[in-house]
Amino acid sequence: MATETKSSFSMEKVVDMLFPVLLAAVGWLLSEITSFQNRLIAIESKIPILITEDGVPTDSPISAARRQDMKDDIMEDIHDLQVRVKLMEERGK
Repeated sequence: MATETKSSFSMEKVVDMLFPVLLAAVGWLLSEITSFQNRLIAIESKIPILITEDGVPTDSPISAARRQDMKDDIMEDIHDLQVRVKLMEERGK
């Protein structure tokens, strides 16, 4: 009977020691949820800047400049190929 009292007493001690830890963990989880919610609100507030009402992504100045550079390079390559084809056709005649 003495061992039963000791084991239940130690279990109560363990529960008493773990209660502050569990309470701190719940508090930390609540603060993290609040932090994630604030981050989500910040991200959602930036969405209208990135996507139009029609659901089309907007261009940033950097991507527009890169796309224009790529278009210029492709047009130059097309012109070069057209000249080569024309020269090959003239040689074949």
